[in-house]
Amino acid sequence: MNKMDFPAARSFALNPAAEPSSPEALAPYQDYGDRLYSTDRYVSRDWASREWDNMWTRIWTLAGVAKDIPEVGDWFRYDLGPESFIVTRFGEGAGDIAAYYNVCHHRGNRLVMSEFGHASSFKCAFHSWEWNLDGTLKNIQDRETFRAPVVEDDPPLTPVRCEIWDGFIFINMDMEAEPLLDFLGPVVDHLKAYRFADMHVVKDLETAWPCNWKIGHDAFIEVYHVHAVHPEILSFFNDREVQWDTYPNGMSRQLLKFGEISPKVDDHETLNEGLKYLLSEVDVTPEQFVGRPNDARRVLQEAKRAWADKRGIDYSAFTDNQLTDDWNYSIFPNITFNAHPEGLLIQRFRPHRSDPEKMTYDLMVLIRPVDDPNYKVPAYMGVEDGTDLSGKVRPERMHIEYGAPGLGYVINQDATMMGYVHQGVQSRGYKGARYSDQEQQLRHWHNELERYVRGEK
Repeated sequence: MNKMDFPAARSFALNPAAEPSSPEALAPYQDYGDRLYSTDRYVSRDWASREWDNMWTRIWTLAGVAKDIPEVGDWFRYDLGPESFIVTRFGEGAGDIAAYYNVCHHRGNRLVMSEFGHASSFKCAFHSWEWNLDGTLKNIQDRETFRAPVVEDDPPLTPVRCEIWDGFIFINMDMEAEPLLDFLGPVVDHLKAYRFADMHVVKDLETAWPCNWKIGHDAFIEVYHVHAVHPEILSFFNDREVQWDTYPNGMSRQLLKFGEISPKVDDHETLNEGLKYLLSEVDVTPEQFVGRPNDARRVLQEAKRAWADKRGIDYSAFTDNQLTDDWNYSIFPNITFNAHPEGLLIQRFRPHRSDPEKMTYDLMVLIRPVDDPNYKVPAYMGVEDGTDLSGKVRPERMHIEYGAPGLGYVINQDATMMGYVHQGVQSRGYKGARYSDQEQQLRHWHNELERYVRGEK
């Protein structure tokens, strides 16, 4: 494919021969139109209010990882907009996990303030009201001083829906919401080979960005920006032959080919340093490489299976393309998954509690355990050398100032843009977003968002 051959309004098929049941199958094309998208969604308090009432309070969102609460009494706090939740393990069963609003029924104090903890009960630090792990009331301090109508209901902690998918805990404030797996749709089957529940957290970061949460999210469900913001990766990333698929409930994905040179790079005759590095990670030296540079992806796929076999790693459930490529999923409304056989990079984009011009960005990396003390995670996972990969100790969550290093080189490049984009969309000279055919996921995603904001879902 040359620089002028982009198939207008259609997605490239990563594997044209894929059976309809294959996780690689190209989804039927959907035309999402050619209109411009208004910018009130990024700055309007009225929009943010309707977004909260009509979507956030009625949709499944990723709260955390089940492995973070392995023992009865373990809990973590999950904040979303103006709300805060306690997610806890109350019993020995795999599904004995519950989530409650993080609020005391007496005077509204937060019951937990830390991000993680362990407790036999939840006791308010203000007046000592106390609840059991299953949410039932345990004690009201000086109960005899309350008139019966005030406390005769023995108020339990207010629950929210809580369901688990492959080791991830999702919550929903709508107690009548459809089951989580129905909401996720084909994403569940597509990603089952990765076995996320077997992975453990090795990196956990949080930072505040000076922009609306959607501006942060928008940047990570298209690769149109890569040539400008991340040109150094074009030597081993084909940014034009991208398969994008859209699914019900706002879900979508990009299948991104690594191990091939972008058509935007002039030199396709030299085995460049980026390709050499990818090959070296699976024990292939430049002297061993046979073929043209764009054969590297195929060589990588073959070498990776042999590399894994030597280390006792089972890659038999993965297709060849999954071994090299970034399976990048947008899980509506605010999550992206970058899935690899070695692990998963999660990005979460959370709205500020009151200001639509601010957001919280979360980054978490999970790694599949490997019984080899010399094992190194591939560089594309963004895990620093020296990181404990054993899973024996859960790393603390790091809080990073906006613009400070720590997110990783590539994501820091994106982060520096966010504040400028937020400022720019407010300009009188800006008429609204004009999405290309490379950005059809954004049209699909914003159309779904609008259905919620208008009260149609």
